[in-house]
Amino acid sequence: MDDPDKVLTVGEAAKLLGVGPKTLSAMVRSGKVPGFRIGERGYWRIKRRDIDKLMDPQQGQKSPGDGDGSPVGLKNRMP
Repeated sequence: MDDPDKVLTVGEAAKLLGVGPKTLSAMVRSGKVPGFRIGERGYWRIKRRDIDKLMDPQQGQKSPGDGDGSPVGLKNRMP
């Protein structure tokens, strides 16, 4: 597992979650995924530990998907 303190771009986090960057940006703006803005333009950043929590079903956290606990973007990809 990567460094949990690492800060990811929206694109990096989106790849890990299996969603598009625009989808993840909307989820961050709506508060479904924790994130924060940096810089003059306000680029979104997401902590790796928050992505790990969303992807780990053992954490007991619901995913920001449809609430069934499956990782974002992966529900329809599993056989």
